[in-house]
Amino acid sequence: MDSLRPVRHIIIIGAGIGGLACALALSRELTPFVPDLKITVYERHDILSTSGGAINLTPVAQRHLAQLGVLDELNRMGPEGGAEVDAIELYSMRSGRSIGSIDFVDHRGNGYGGFKGRRVMRIVLSMAMMTIVERSPTVDIVFGKKVVNGEEINNKAVVHFEDGTKAIGDLVVGCDGVHSVVRSRWVDPDTPSQYTGMSFLQANIPSEDISSPIHFRSSALNVSRHGSMLTSFCDSDCKQIFAAAVVQFSQEDLNFYRLEAGQDWATQHQIRAALRNEMRDRFGKCAMPCIREMVNSKADWMLYPVYQVRPGGPWCTDRVILLGDAAHAMPPRDESAAYALDDAIIFARILAKHRSEPLTEVFDTYERLRRDKINYAFRESHRMWDRNRDMGILEGRLKEWMMPLYLRSYRDQREAAWEFDASKITIPSPAPSEDLVSLHSFLKEQTL
Repeated sequence: MDSLRPVRHIIIIGAGIGGLACALALSRELTPFVPDLKITVYERHDILSTSGGAINLTPVAQRHLAQLGVLDELNRMGPEGGAEVDAIELYSMRSGRSIGSIDFVDHRGNGYGGFKGRRVMRIVLSMAMMTIVERSPTVDIVFGKKVVNGEEINNKAVVHFEDGTKAIGDLVVGCDGVHSVVRSRWVDPDTPSQYTGMSFLQANIPSEDISSPIHFRSSALNVSRHGSMLTSFCDSDCKQIFAAAVVQFSQEDLNFYRLEAGQDWATQHQIRAALRNEMRDRFGKCAMPCIREMVNSKADWMLYPVYQVRPGGPWCTDRVILLGDAAHAMPPRDESAAYALDDAIIFARILAKHRSEPLTEVFDTYERLRRDKINYAFRESHRMWDRNRDMGILEGRLKEWMMPLYLRSYRDQREAAWEFDASKITIPSPAPSEDLVSLHSFLKEQTL
């Protein structure tokens, strides 16, 4: 009978965007049915992680953040709450010509379902989410808890931490990212994270440091045969430009270019100088003067390798499930943040509707709704990122010529994607148990 009781204590591993969204969604969906609900989020860092740069929020991501109460908080943060993005404009770095755009508005300039795009710093979004989490009486966050492994005993999940303590819950949700310990030491040790061969080189550059005209309105992807470079305002006052180059790096080069804690000053200075040279070598001859200024500036570029987790492996055990990058990390694309929010909202809705069913039924329902969509997104993401690998002159020209055709071909598909709402998709009803079917048949026979 224990398996038919709603879960009361949920453990979430990871306080990133996915983990905080999961806590908010589960609290919202389960609180009306589980009055003694307790959700505990465990984060290995002592504070919210400040790593990562500005992320793109599509209309889908903004819609879901609004449902979780986070978007209002972002708006209250003023200019730091992000810059509105009508479109990501695409430019040729060779010629400076516009080659199309990825639009977040329709032909009338209206957002999809009232929502456009937004570019915001990851730490700012995390702080807005934390503010909402702290208002929830059912959610607690514990920092400085590094998971080492876990086990399932007597219909409970037991999480063991590096400091020797443990946490026991009815359900564990792994939201601890691409290098997930919950996946690698518990759910799926046979599916490690893999380096994609691509990396981000990114920096924040004050707009006032750029004297040349800015060629984009809010956000642009500037393509070349040596990779692509995103340039975007990340505050509504347009005082900060987030620049991120998507470039090909060999596995062997990563160790040389990585800035890490504990390195001496001379080593860090050498790495920063090497990264600036890398940017100049790749993009120093760009046709846009403002980009030439950026790559020739004294900006501190940081290297972030891009890893992936192929989505073919298992996402769950009897009491544990993986969500977001822990389950299916893929090379980032416009929808990356939205996928984590989708996962959280859809899983929370399924758990609420199937709250009296065994967790295995909940997990099976979730996988049937998500697996095919994630597999498709993974393939599309790889196809898009292959265009950022180093190319010859002719191949680079062909990429430029084909880009407008590609954008037109997928316009309807993108517009349909911007309308997606995880709170409105149909959640299958629980199948009646064999005991209930047998009772129904017995009562029917007696009536006849």
